[in-house]
Amino acid sequence: MDRERIAVALSGGVDSAYSAYLLKKEGKELVGVTFKLSFFKEENIRKAQYVCNFLGIPHHLIDVNQEFKNIIDYFVSSYLDGLTPNPCALCNQIIKFGKLLDYIRMLGCYYLATGHYCRLIKTEKGEIYLAKGRSMFKSQEYFLALTPKEKFNSVIFPLGDYTKEEVKRNIQKEGFYPFPIEESKEVCFIGNSTYKDFIRKRILRDGDYSGQIKHHNGKVLGTHQGVYFFTYGQREGLGVSWRKPLYVMDILPSKREVIVGEREFILKERFFVNHINWFYPPSNYRNLRVKLRYNSYSLPCDIEISSHNRILCILKDKREIPAPGQLAVFYDRDLVVAGGLIEKESAS
Repeated sequence: MDRERIAVALSGGVDSAYSAYLLKKEGKELVGVTFKLSFFKEENIRKAQYVCNFLGIPHHLIDVNQEFKNIIDYFVSSYLDGLTPNPCALCNQIIKFGKLLDYIRMLGCYYLATGHYCRLIKTEKGEIYLAKGRSMFKSQEYFLALTPKEKFNSVIFPLGDYTKEEVKRNIQKEGFYPFPIEESKEVCFIGNSTYKDFIRKRILRDGDYSGQIKHHNGKVLGTHQGVYFFTYGQREGLGVSWRKPLYVMDILPSKREVIVGEREFILKERFFVNHINWFYPPSNYRNLRVKLRYNSYSLPCDIEISSHNRILCILKDKREIPAPGQLAVFYDRDLVVAGGLIEKESAS
């Protein structure tokens, strides 16, 4: 295996293309790798091939349709179970820094480079830390927080010190990416559909998931077409009227009920996070921060260790609505301490 040869994951987008350009400019020996997926546009493969031809590097396709089927099954079943999934985090864990890392070994590459906006900090003692990138609102370490830290020993993030706007500006100036610059879709496999229609096509009987919308005091306010139409904290599109704005408090698939309430009743101060992936233990578990959604501000918190695989998060300010199934990522300044999934409270 050649530790000098680097595989670059190319999606056809501007971020991965510029990552490859930067590494080639440094004189690195590169190999381009692109996923082959049933829903992946042939146009994106052609864009990746164009970049490889321009840089004079070989290009390989890797079929990950079977692995992605597992991601899609997780996505659908989570919504049907009253959870809010994060398929990108699971994809990074299982596919990008799982199967893809194994695949590039067969190509003789040790390192994998991707277009994520985040940084890796390596110490003289060989420790490695996942950290926020310079791009404040595009920093993507959040989506990597379920990936075991040892995987990052053979990963490179060329865009860690760049902002998205700099990448767009620079790649246009260099002139080797003659395609419209498009923003990546949040859930790539849905295509032009909505997530609700995507799920509806994959269930046998839509009526199995329809039911009542209830106020938390027990009053029935209306009906709904399916529990998967809702996420925690949702306000718009409830289809019911009340004297005050209502938000989704709970989703009970077994009863096919959606429970709603006023904002003051849905704010959480304490919640559990499970499936913990540790990066390092902080000096103490006070005065950390937690991010509960991508592109949201991190919130001050303390944590208590319930078990190795479970954390109690205590927010300093009761003003957030944690969505069970979503990713919670804990930070000590810019460094990721741990990541896990927000736990659903037991129904009373």
